[in-house]
Amino acid sequence: MSKPDHETDESAETTQSTTGRRVDPEVLRAAGRKGGLKVSQNRAHMAEIGRRGGKAVANNRDHMSAIGRRGGEAVSGNREHMAAIGHKGGEAVRSKYGPEFYSEIGRKGGERVSRNRDHMAEIGRKGGESRLRGDEPVPEGAGGNGLSGRAKTLRATGEEAATGGDTP
Repeated sequence: MSKPDHETDESAETTQSTTGRRVDPEVLRAAGRKGGLKVSQNRAHMAEIGRRGGKAVANNRDHMSAIGRRGGEAVSGNREHMAAIGHKGGEAVRSKYGPEFYSEIGRKGGERVSRNRDHMAEIGRKGGESRLRGDEPVPEGAGGNGLSGRAKTLRATGEEAATGGDTP
């Protein structure tokens, strides 16, 4: 029967190697740590270990889908965490491309949306109805007391705004 590399002699709190020398377990741990540090500094070796492990795990599709489901459920359930991730992503993009990047995205999106005439007509209709009811103030600098002309008239006369159709 083969003998293990190290046998522990509990009464002496040392380890006896196969050569018969007694070695302190702390010395062995320190040597192991030192070796581990040396190996971990070899980036190519560590990358290869990671690739092999990744390939082995990735080949098990059931395992990968289970990990994805559990991780997705845990992360997506925490709205604050998701908001923080989105905020960090936005900051990273802004720092890399600058604020002009977002302006360009907004401009392109606006052009794209404004091509849909039905959508733009619906937005305009809803805005007009809201103004007629006096729900929405006129933007700063547009003059007046914050109400559109028709809303002023309706308020002054106490009439109800007509919302069905084109009213002058």
